[in-house]
This record gives sequence, structure tokens and C-alpha cells, in this order.
Amino acid sequence: MSSVSVIVGIIVLLVALVAYAFAAQTIQHKREQRKRLLAALKSQARSFQFILSGCPEGFLSRELKTLVLRSLIDVCEQLSRLEPKENVHIQNIQVFNDQLAQTQRDTGETTAKAIESPQQIKEIKMSLEELHRYIHSLEQQARLNKAQADGFRAQIRLLVLQVTVDGYVINGEIARQSGKARLAQHYYELARRLLERDGKPGQKEDKLARFDAIIEELMAAASEEEAEAGTSDEDAELQAELDQEWDKFANDNEDIWKKKQVYD
Repeated sequence: MSSVSVIVGIIVLLVALVAYAFAAQTIQHKREQRKRLLAALKSQARSFQFILSGCPEGFLSRELKTLVLRSLIDVCEQLSRLEPKENVHIQNIQVFNDQLAQTQRDTGETTAKAIESPQQIKEIKMSLEELHRYIHSLEQQARLNKAQADGFRAQIRLLVLQVTVDGYVINGEIARQSGKARLAQHYYELARRLLERDGKPGQKEDKLARFDAIIEELMAAASEEEAEAGTSDEDAELQAELDQEWDKFANDNEDIWKKKQVYD
């Protein structure tokens, strides 16, 4: 074999090795890309499902629920294309399409299920924060214009107000059942103050009147309790609880009503 043939053979072999390495690298890159995309889509799906499950039935407005369901369907369709052998994606698409159709048929206002515990309050607030972030991301991607995003944010702010007021009421009832009338009064005063400041005119008056009546009852009960027998230790403990709640009230409102600055 001549030296020229050997050189040509070596060159051909090197070209083949380079081509193989490039092809292998391209395939590996595509696999990693696909893996990252799958992880991102599954994370999005979990977030949307968390939003839906974290809020009681009827709590989200028709518009907000429709937005979440359409986004969830879109994610599931992408997953079904990436994992065609996974039947769960097709099943999920059908389930969420049925939910979307039902949501669009419900033209009247749906009465939301009552919120029952502080833990549920926490889950709802986390869901609303997740939804707020998603709407902000849609606006940044130009998938929502500013007017649409502002409309959704206004709805979320009202829901945050509602759930915060409900949270104070729940804590007030827990305190009242524990025989702490003064602490219960304090929680109802927090609820009343927040509702009076940020509630919508025409929708808050009945609830404010109910809060006034409850606060008056609690003031009377607290005065009776204190007149009967309250040790200085009990008073100090109660005052410490009240101080903590006022601090929490201030911090919560700072976080809730200035949240837009963080997202924007």
C-alpha cells in the first residue's frame, strides 16, 4: 500500500471520527434539551394543578379559572407530543377540557365553599401568589396586554383581600371559642379595618355591619371577663399576643398590597 493511500485512509478515518463525535454531541444535546423541556413542562403542570386544588370550588373567578385551565391544557398537549406513549397526558387533556367546558357553561356566579382553617388560608394565598407570577410572565411574553394583565391582577387583589379577611375571622372564632374575648375582638377589628379600607363599595357594607355587631358583643364579653378575674400574668400574655398580631397585620399588608412592585 502506497504512502498516499495510507494518508488518504487516515484522513477519511479522522473525518469519520469527527463526524461521529459531532453527531453524538448533537444527539446528546437534543436529549438534554428534551429532558429540560419535559422537566419545565411538568413543573408548570404541577403549578397550575396546585392553583386549582389550592383554591376552594367557586373561589376563583370564571376568567381566572379559564386562564389556568387553558394554560394547563396547552402544557398537557406539549407533554403528549414529547411523550406520545404516556396515556396519562391524553387523559389529563380530556379531564381539563371537560372542566373548561363546565366553567364556560357556568354563566352565573358560583357560591364558593367556605374556608375552614388557617392551613387552607395559607394554601390559597400560595396559589394566588403563583397565579400572580404566571400572569406577570404572560405579560412579559406579550401573551397578555397590559390592560388584560391589570384586569387579572385586580381580581387577584380582591381575592387576597377576601382570604385575608376570612383568615382574621377564622382566628377570631378560634379565640372566641377558647374564651379569649379580647383577642377575638382584636382579630375582628383587623378584619373590619382591612375590609373598610380596601373593600369594594356596595359589597362590603353588610359585612362591616355584621363585624360591628360581633365586635360589640366581644367587647362586652371581654369586659365581663376582666371584671371577674384576670391576673397580671394573663393580661401580659394577652398583650403579647395582641402585639404579635398587630406586627403581623402590618407585615402582611406590606407584603400583600406592595406585591406588585416585587413582580414588576
